[in-house]
Amino acid sequence: MVADQLQRVLTDTFGFDALRPGQAEVIAEVMDGRPVVTVMPTGAGKSLCYQLPAVLLGEQNGVALVVSPLIALMRDQVSQLTANGVAAAALTSASSQAEQSELLDNLRRGEYTIVYVAPERFRSPRFIDALAALGDRLSLLAVDEAHCISEWGHEFRPDYRQLKHAVAALKPPRLIALTATATPEVRVDIAQQLGMAETSFHVRGFDRKNLHLSVKAVSGNAQKTSTMVELIRTRNGGVGLVYAATRKNAESYNAALKDAGMRSRVYHAGLPDVDRHASQDAFMSGDLDVIVATNAFGMGVDKANIRLVVHADLPRSAEAYYQEAGRAGRDGDSARCVLLFSHSDVRLQQYLIDITYPGADMMRALWKTLKANPALGADTERLRESFDDKPSTGSLQSALQYLSKHGYIAWDSGVAIAVQPQQLGGTFPPMDIPGLERRADSEKSKLHRMVDYAHHPGCRREFLLSYFGDPASAQVAAGCTSCDTCRGEGGTTALTEQQHEHVKVLLNIVSQVSGRFGRGRIASVARGDDDDWRLGELPERGALRGQSTRYLTDLLRSLESASLIERSRGEYPTLKITRAGERVAFGEDSADGLRVFASTSKRKRKRKAAAVINDADLDPQMVERLRAMRLELAQEMSRPAYHVFSNRTLDAIARDQPETLDALGEVPGIGPKKLEAYGEAILAAVRGG
Repeated sequence: MVADQLQRVLTDTFGFDALRPGQAEVIAEVMDGRPVVTVMPTGAGKSLCYQLPAVLLGEQNGVALVVSPLIALMRDQVSQLTANGVAAAALTSASSQAEQSELLDNLRRGEYTIVYVAPERFRSPRFIDALAALGDRLSLLAVDEAHCISEWGHEFRPDYRQLKHAVAALKPPRLIALTATATPEVRVDIAQQLGMAETSFHVRGFDRKNLHLSVKAVSGNAQKTSTMVELIRTRNGGVGLVYAATRKNAESYNAALKDAGMRSRVYHAGLPDVDRHASQDAFMSGDLDVIVATNAFGMGVDKANIRLVVHADLPRSAEAYYQEAGRAGRDGDSARCVLLFSHSDVRLQQYLIDITYPGADMMRALWKTLKANPALGADTERLRESFDDKPSTGSLQSALQYLSKHGYIAWDSGVAIAVQPQQLGGTFPPMDIPGLERRADSEKSKLHRMVDYAHHPGCRREFLLSYFGDPASAQVAAGCTSCDTCRGEGGTTALTEQQHEHVKVLLNIVSQVSGRFGRGRIASVARGDDDDWRLGELPERGALRGQSTRYLTDLLRSLESASLIERSRGEYPTLKITRAGERVAFGEDSADGLRVFASTSKRKRKRKAAAVINDADLDPQMVERLRAMRLELAQEMSRPAYHVFSNRTLDAIARDQPETLDALGEVPGIGPKKLEAYGEAILAAVRGG
């Protein structure tokens, strides 16, 4: 009986003859009143899993409440529902007071079938009163974009955490949480945070065979930009969507596409509302070849003929990547999803994580500095210069904002003042430093997995389905024709004879250091660049002298993907060898099936032929400039010169003579923080400035 009624509503209201795979099971459990967490990627039809039951229950005067994070998403859903004859509304902060009052009155009278609200709305006493007036007419509560409730999700929003109180108070007869991207860990956390008992978990639809996944290695902005332009120019009809990591990059890519004659517009949160709306309208109406956007664009955008999604910059997580890539091919026809991979993008994302989640030591030192020297609160640059390690302006501003939010910084005409919360009056949320650190660790772990995807030597579809815990992952790789590696399109290459020897060297080093070092340190040992006297007797130390650090770390990533070595968790992961890796290291087995990221072999061919460079091979004037620059930096920080960088690193800089920050980042001993702090000064010394 219920199945017949659902079919009638599906056909008469939504115009579909049949449900998509996975939808029927979810809808049946919602109707039965069992708490459900469902994970379906963008384009798989997860909204219908609550809308169809809501409309059927609305025929019996039921009102469904849907929690959604974005006004644009709510408006889009309401527009589609009302076009189908469903009484739907969205209660948002964009509505006038009069409009909000009218909507609340209508809600009390039960005049809507579906009402969308933001999680912040549950702070409003008027809204809570309106819900109370509904009584048992509340038919179901749906929490959309439910990954926002989890501290381990990629878009954590604290207001979502308060929904558990709403669930406890409302006691909805039906409860469903939906998201396009959630790992098994996040799914369990969603259920716990919403107080779900005997939860039914549904994970379906991640295997979208019409999406062709590929990764292209690029080096530097010029190659990245030209590759992106060529991809858009040669797309197979429809429109293109380019994602950038920052507003600045989005503007730059948009300018390049326009210069190439493309009809392109840009979309990011820094634009005025009128410009953002104009860009989205032009995109949706078919007036563009391509739109370039940050992650501010896309949620709720349902355009069928997106034939190409290019991630010009590395996303921070596989969740974000697949959600954004999934906007391609929603009409079911073939579409391409291309990730342009550059190691400099990894450093960019690491920097963005650092400024998003300021450390406890940083905030403690900042507060004490302002307390001791209030005048620094008027000048961010002077404040930054007062720190020994010269934090970035972004990190400093992020720390100031966090302290301000929790009542430890007050602002007076733009001047930051160190205070205690009780001095300000009012109520401030308690600081959660451990939580902040956990979030930073989680984000870095997700970034590591995204880099693993770029370097993955096997099926990319299988990688993503396995990451999200889709049961279809085990059957995917055997018959895949939808990714570059399975189609043999150059994503990875087989090992050369020389690379087989390099693999054995690296495996032996990993085995002998017993899980103490990470990729960078192991590569340094293999190159002979490390200064650790304890490793002097290691037979493999320096065995790969002359190979680039990037080549060796890429090779180590390939060994991880093949389960020959494994990486520990945490902010500073280390490597240890597996049983399978030991068999290869000791010659009991071969690595014939191992494949490496295509950029690995390219880097290898381009490296300098000289394995060892003597002091006589170095430019003495450049060495002297670098020593003088290092001494000046050390004196400014009141630290020994070797704290800036070692003699071995100094000689490597003089040998390689890097011309860009990307090239400098490849020099052993120059990590992301030193690159940010000293990079420009080093390049100036190399140039002779």
